Amino acid sequence: MKLPVSISFMALGAAQFAAKSLVRFKPGRTGEAPSWEGLGADITTHEIGAPITDRSYWEGRYALCTLTLRREDGAELEITDAVAAVSRERRIVSTGLVGRDGTVKEYINAGDWAVNIVVGVQALRGGVITDDYPDEEMRRLCEFLEEKKPLEVYSAFLDIFDITKIVIKSYSATQATESNYQAVSISAVSDEDYEIYSNEY
Repeated sequence: MKLPVSISFMALGAAQFAAKSLVRFKPGRTGEAPSWEGLGADITTHEIGAPITDRSYWEGRYALCTLTLRREDGAELEITDAVAAVSRERRIVSTGLVGRDGTVKEYINAGDWAVNIVVGVQALRGGVITDDYPDEEMRRLCEFLEEKKPLEVYSAFLDIFDITKIVIKSYSATQATESNYQAVSISAVSDEDYEIYSNEY
């Protein structure tokens, strides 16, 4: 059984066909074909970039932030490859009131700074980075990280937040067998000297 075809539908199709026949596209290329010869120059390649931790390269450059640790006995350890992150939480007590939306906030104090540091350790022999595992440097670093007392710390970054002492909470290291670069993650909290006065005497 044949269905009747709408005359308006046929008229619309004919109008669309006529409109498409009037379309004229401009030529896609008006000049010469593109050249893959690099305009007369050879294609050059570059090696994959690697972090530069040799301090002599960074002398006079404001790129790396040297971190210095000092124990109570005066021993110091200077780390040239260190990146720190800090965060701080304020202690605020919120009290709800009956018949009122929201809470009353009472500021108590500012908590300790949480300090997370990632350091890179490399083997130095005679002041030159060598292709050896930095076992001696790692032992030296662990001596400071195992200190059971606060460590004095200084870096231009930590000085912005007035962090001068830290207490080591934990540290971790994963062996990297593909290179002589050993990364160590350190978790610490800030420590400050307090003076407590008594008026009972």
